[in-house]
Amino acid sequence: MPGMRPLISTDYHIAAPPSLIAELPEEYRHFYPHLEERDDGMYLVAGGGPSMNMSAALPPIPAVKVSNEREIAHASVRNVCDGATPGFTVADQLSEMAIDGVQAAVLIGRFPLFPTGESLDAEIAYCRVVNDWLAETYRDHMHQFAPGIHLPYNDVDASVEELVRCAAMGMRPALLPDGIYDRPYYFEEWEPLWEAADALNVPLTMHVGGMRSRLNSEPRAIAFPGFSLTGWYGMCTGMAETLAWFAYSGLYEKYPNLVTVMTEGYAGWLGFAMQFFDHHWDGRYEKLAFTPKKPLPASPGFYMRRQAKATFMFDPVAINNRNVTGLDCLMWGNDYPHQEGVFPDSQAWVEKQFDGVPEDEIDQMVRGNAAKVFGFSI
Repeated sequence: MPGMRPLISTDYHIAAPPSLIAELPEEYRHFYPHLEERDDGMYLVAGGGPSMNMSAALPPIPAVKVSNEREIAHASVRNVCDGATPGFTVADQLSEMAIDGVQAAVLIGRFPLFPTGESLDAEIAYCRVVNDWLAETYRDHMHQFAPGIHLPYNDVDASVEELVRCAAMGMRPALLPDGIYDRPYYFEEWEPLWEAADALNVPLTMHVGGMRSRLNSEPRAIAFPGFSLTGWYGMCTGMAETLAWFAYSGLYEKYPNLVTVMTEGYAGWLGFAMQFFDHHWDGRYEKLAFTPKKPLPASPGFYMRRQAKATFMFDPVAINNRNVTGLDCLMWGNDYPHQEGVFPDSQAWVEKQFDGVPEDEIDQMVRGNAAKVFGFSI
């Protein structure tokens, strides 16, 4: 639309049609969102059981009665804000993006943020089916869409194989949780995946999730106001830990093309993380008795500024700290179509949070950085 600032969203949620599940072996289908014909009509069943609900203390997601494709898409994406009309086609996405002035988008589909109990074979099969649909659907529109690669990340070798296969079809980025409590990313077992991503120049979108700490099954844990926001805040600031894993372990140094994008976790914490880690990276740090002696050629903040990114919807603190982090680390996203996002008012929120910022810097954070990292040509 005329007068709109051109934007690129690094956090745009979509869902694959649940009808795709029919392509899976029957014994795998119940793990994933699928359609179920009942006496009184068609229902979308979420799949996965209670573990898909962020805590075993929460009840299973109820089945939703649906009567047409739009209702199926709405129920499949879940947590849809007023005014959003999700769909499954390129035309559907372009129509919604135009409302916000979004010219290109990183597409983030469903991937397990929490243990779901499926077998590795089921996970591999699901990822292949969804990735094939994404590649086919967006193959003529890769200049303005970056369909995220679903990885069967419970097996690193299988993830590498799927990453290579999908990168050859033009897909990017690879989708991962922002951290996994019992398999942190500095573990040696992950290195083949980092090596492959580095060689292929495929960025890693590490979306905020629920796997950084063990799930709390105590019902009383959700019995206070602000429970969900408190948990989200902890997950956001916890993303600094992931960046420290990559910096201090030497992975950023070893794989200079490895780019990690911490998604939907805001970025106000990033400047403090760089300051904190750099302050303690000197002679005194080396003298700490409990610190493994693996010196880095450059400071942790150097590697974070070079290879780490953080996305945000509304974060004036991150913008004010850009003199600490630099501009290259910061990327905007509207979190379409979720309630906590800024669609369909992205233009207004951008104007509000960037008030007083030079125009070229605004453009870099809301468009330019994402175009470079994700390879958009618009």
